[in-house]
Amino acid sequence: MIVAPKPENEIERISSLYEYGILDSMPEKEYDDITRIAANICGMPIAIISLIDNDRQWFKSKVGIDDNETHRDLSFCAHAILTPEDVFTVPNAATDERFFDNPFVTGAPFVGFYAGVPLVNETGNPLGTLCILDNKPNVLAPAQKEALKALARQVVANFEIKRKNQQLANYKREMEELNNDLTQFAYVVAHDMKSPCNSLAMSAKMLKEMYGETMDEQGVQFLSLMEETSHAAVKMVEGILEHTRTVHGNEIIREHFKFGNLIDELKKLVKVPEEFTLMATGTELAIYTSRSILLQVMLNLVNNAIKYNDKNRGEIMLAAEDTTVSYKFSVSDNGPGIKASDRERIFELLKTLGVTDRYNNKGTGIGLATVKKLVEKLNGSISVESEVGIGSTFIFTIGK
Repeated sequence: MIVAPKPENEIERISSLYEYGILDSMPEKEYDDITRIAANICGMPIAIISLIDNDRQWFKSKVGIDDNETHRDLSFCAHAILTPEDVFTVPNAATDERFFDNPFVTGAPFVGFYAGVPLVNETGNPLGTLCILDNKPNVLAPAQKEALKALARQVVANFEIKRKNQQLANYKREMEELNNDLTQFAYVVAHDMKSPCNSLAMSAKMLKEMYGETMDEQGVQFLSLMEETSHAAVKMVEGILEHTRTVHGNEIIREHFKFGNLIDELKKLVKVPEEFTLMATGTELAIYTSRSILLQVMLNLVNNAIKYNDKNRGEIMLAAEDTTVSYKFSVSDNGPGIKASDRERIFELLKTLGVTDRYNNKGTGIGLATVKKLVEKLNGSISVESEVGIGSTFIFTIGK
C-alpha cells in the first residue's frame, strides 16, 4: 500500500477547509441528495462526500457505507486531491500497486473500483472529493464523469453559500454588538452632558438676576447668550436621548386601527394654533402596523408643519391611502417650502437649515432624522416635495 503524500500547499488547504466550519457537522439533506444521485447515475453501491483533514478523511454524506471517517493513510481520496483538475479513477483496486493491500480492498467494504472528483473551492484548494465506489472493477462512461463533475461543483457551491451565510451572520452579530455599544455610549454621554448644561444655564440666569444692575449692557447680553446657548444644548441633548431610545428600540408591536382614530389621538397631543386648520382624508383606511411609531412620525411632521409655517393662516392636510405592498401617507402644509438642494439634507442627523421657527427657536436637526429611521424601521421610505413660498408635502410609506 502506498500512502498519498500531502500536497505542497497543505497548510493553506487545511486552513481553507476549516474556514467552512463543516467538519463534524450534522447530516444535511442537500448533500445526502447529491450522494444518492451520484450513486444512481453511476449504478454503483457507494457514494461519499469526503473531506480530507490533517490525519483523517471525514464523510459529510455517504451512501452504502456505515463509517463516518477513516484514517487519512488509508484514503483513496487523499490521492485524488493531488490532481485537483482531474477525475481520479482506479479501475481495478486489486491490481493497483497503491491499493491492492489496502484494508478497504482486502476487507469490507471490498473496494474494487474508485472514482473521485476533487472538491476544489474558489481559491483553488481541493477540500476533498465526491467519490463513488464499486465492489468489483468497473469503468465510468464519459457522460457519468461529466455528471459527477457537475455534482461536485454543486457540493462546493453549497459549501460557499453556507460559509457566506455564516460570515453574514457573524457580521450582523458584530454590527449589533457595535450598535448596542454605540447606543449605550451615546446615551451615557448625552445624559452626562445634560446636567452641566442645565447648571450653566441656571448659573447664567442667577448672575444676571443678582448682578445685572451693576453690569454694562454687553455683560448682560453675554450672560443672556450663555443662558440661551445652554438651553439650546440641553434641548439638543434631550433630542439625542430621544433619538437613541426611539430608533434603537427593538420591539415593534403591530395592531389594527383606523387612520381616523390615529388622527383623533394626534389632535389631543398637538397644540394647533387658532389660525391653523388641520384636515385629513382617508380616515376610514384600516391599518395594521405599529400604532405608536406611526403616531410618533405623524406628530413630528405635524409639529414641524406648525412651527415652521410663515403664513398668517396655516393649513395642514393629512392623507392616507392603501397600495399593493404598503400604506402611503402624506403631511402637506402651506409653509415657506424647502429648496431642492436641501431636501435630502433635512433628513440627516444634526443637520439644520439654520432657520428659526415661528416661536424664534432653532431646530436641532434630530426630528426628521428620527422620523426617517422610524419609517425605515417599518420597511418604508420618506421623501419631500416642495415649492419655495408655496409649501411642502412629506410623503412616506410603511410596509404591510
